[in-house]
Amino acid sequence: MQNLLPDWAPNVHPMLVHFPIVLFTLAVFFDFVNLLWRKDWLRNSVMMMFTFAPLAGLVTYLSGRQAVDSVWVPMNAELTASYHADWALYTLLYFCFYTAIRAFLFWKKIDSKRFVAISLFLAGLAGCALMAKTADLGGKLVYKYGVGTKKGK
Repeated sequence: MQNLLPDWAPNVHPMLVHFPIVLFTLAVFFDFVNLLWRKDWLRNSVMMMFTFAPLAGLVTYLSGRQAVDSVWVPMNAELTASYHADWALYTLLYFCFYTAIRAFLFWKKIDSKRFVAISLFLAGLAGCALMAKTADLGGKLVYKYGVGTKKGK
């Protein structure tokens, strides 16, 4: 089977990684907007984004696990690669757990209560902090150590 990736892309992970980042970030942003401007369509949209974000995160996580085997990782970057994988898993698990709780509260229509809505928003922000740590480590792999680039070959 012919490789569907362009020559400059050693694996699909760099092309997928931005989808869950954008979905999580937009979901948290629109969750904040929903705190200010209560609309059912906005509440439904936020739930939809939080539903798809962990799915995109899972695909990205799995592609990252595969990616580490397809690129050269210098010895001084192995610890960073390990931390990146660990933080990616923590972030994925956090957002899966968060989404399950949020879906339950959505289904029970408890998520619209002010205290619950603020708590969910703050928990979403905490998830974004986990995601930022994961992204920082991934950026360090690429920009400091050259993992997955021509420089890193």
